[in-house]
Amino acid sequence: MRLRNLCRPLAGAAVICLWLALPSAAQAATAYIVDEVRVPLRETPCGNCRIVHRGLKSGTRMEVSESRDGWSRVTTAGGLEGWLPSQYLIDRPIARDRLDALSREVETLRGENDTLRGRATALGEEAEQLRGEIQSLTATKETLGSELDEIRDLSGDTLQLHAQNQELLKHNKILQSEVDVLQARLEQLERNELQRWFFYGGLLVALGALLSALLPRLKPKRRGYSEWR
Repeated sequence: MRLRNLCRPLAGAAVICLWLALPSAAQAATAYIVDEVRVPLRETPCGNCRIVHRGLKSGTRMEVSESRDGWSRVTTAGGLEGWLPSQYLIDRPIARDRLDALSREVETLRGENDTLRGRATALGEEAEQLRGEIQSLTATKETLGSELDEIRDLSGDTLQLHAQNQELLKHNKILQSEVDVLQARLEQLERNELQRWFFYGGLLVALGALLSALLPRLKPKRRGYSEWR
């Protein structure tokens, strides 16, 4: 009993080794059905009816107007009308056409991707340029801020100087008024002094005339020689 149980695994292993040792030609080959079918278009819905078209190529687009007993009445884009088995119709394009469409879409997307890459590169360069302009504008802003602060300081000094100037102008007007008063007094004094000199001059002239009149009378008369004897 134990011997039989031991021989069974050995027999199974021998069968597997023998199967692996067989030539590869005995194994099944992988194959694919060609995606190329031509379906005859018939005048009426039967397999022996008159053929209107020997074979419509797979992927041909058509409009279905009627379906019955496994047959469909179709009309092609070129206006050809007839019947064909419904089993050959699907509600979407065949794989080859879809693959072609996908290939074209992929090519389109690749082109758009290249375009987007170019635009991204251009946008990157533009962004760098804008960063440089922003830095320049920031520096200009800081410079203008400093100049504005200086102008504000100067404006404060200007206002202070203006106030001082107004005060000096007011003081100058007061001094000018005092100068005008003093000038008027000086002119009055000069006129008074001139009048005084005129008065003194006239007085001196009068005194001179008076002395001229009195001096001859004040001189003693000379006596004659005979009188002294």
